[in-house]
Amino acid sequence: MDETRIHLFVINPKSFPLQTDRSRILSRIEDYFKKNPGPEYTIHISRYPRDAVSVIRNQIGRMDPDRILRVYALGGDGIIFDCLNGIIGAPNTELALMPYGTGSDFVRSFGDEHYEEFRNIELQITSPVIPTDVIHCGNNCALNFCMVGLEAASVIRTLSLNRRFEKLRFRFSALNSLFYVIGGVRAAFDQSVIGQRYEIDADGEDLSGDYSLINIANGPCYGSGKSPVITAVPDDGKLDMIIGQKVSSLQVLRFITGYLKGHYYKYPSLCSLRRVKKVSISSESPLLVNLDGEAFFDSELTIEIIPRAVRIVTVNNLAYRRRREYHETNHPAP
Repeated sequence: MDETRIHLFVINPKSFPLQTDRSRILSRIEDYFKKNPGPEYTIHISRYPRDAVSVIRNQIGRMDPDRILRVYALGGDGIIFDCLNGIIGAPNTELALMPYGTGSDFVRSFGDEHYEEFRNIELQITSPVIPTDVIHCGNNCALNFCMVGLEAASVIRTLSLNRRFEKLRFRFSALNSLFYVIGGVRAAFDQSVIGQRYEIDADGEDLSGDYSLINIANGPCYGSGKSPVITAVPDDGKLDMIIGQKVSSLQVLRFITGYLKGHYYKYPSLCSLRRVKKVSISSESPLLVNLDGEAFFDSELTIEIIPRAVRIVTVNNLAYRRRREYHETNHPAP
């Protein structure tokens, strides 16, 4: 085993609500290193949002320049977001995604059938890495997506339900989908959301107008397997952006199911796709934003791709899967 590599396991305790579950994952990590002694490893239980950022940066600051830090994010989108922003820009760092949260959809970029393999500790420790693009937005970086408008509003409304029924949704996973549907319906009937005016510059092209949604994606999946921007691939140096036209509430309900399955191209009068590197968005009304599950409001945004900015551990030498080619969605087969 490579003893120049330091292993830092960052665990979101909310992803392991039962003490037995948390004890089991801790035992699996410790048992591995008992059987394979030598490498340096640390386990950190995250205490609050962004806690992992300072922990990771402190570890990097103490490292010898010839050492490699592999950070393992055990949990959902929140802990992945924190770990990514902890290592971004630092040399000799790697990120291993271990999906135990209610989201954790970026690993589906390798193929849905490989999801469980990313929970295998031995594979995560011994597998190689793949250079991966990152979304830069304001002071943050994200792996998967930046949404503005309808979908962000849905998430903001869903988060309020999640907080109210946090213990129940971990016991009954079906509640996560139900809450998202409720949040989506509430957003769909908010006229200020589905017809907001945006000033948009996409790689120098003026796309300003009234829109229901803007989805800028580095990966194809979100929301427990939904794939609206089905052409997105995390290592192609581009962001795939879907813009949804201003619509009525009934039109939203008509096209949203197909849209979430990646069939936006079946609604050419409502949705359009572009490949971009940099997008600037502003509005007189507050922007409703969802950046890899981190929901917030802003007045203006600049979203751009940073190619090959992070090294992601890929179990069994998997490559990112191309689910659908760009030309296939612009010119679908009859």
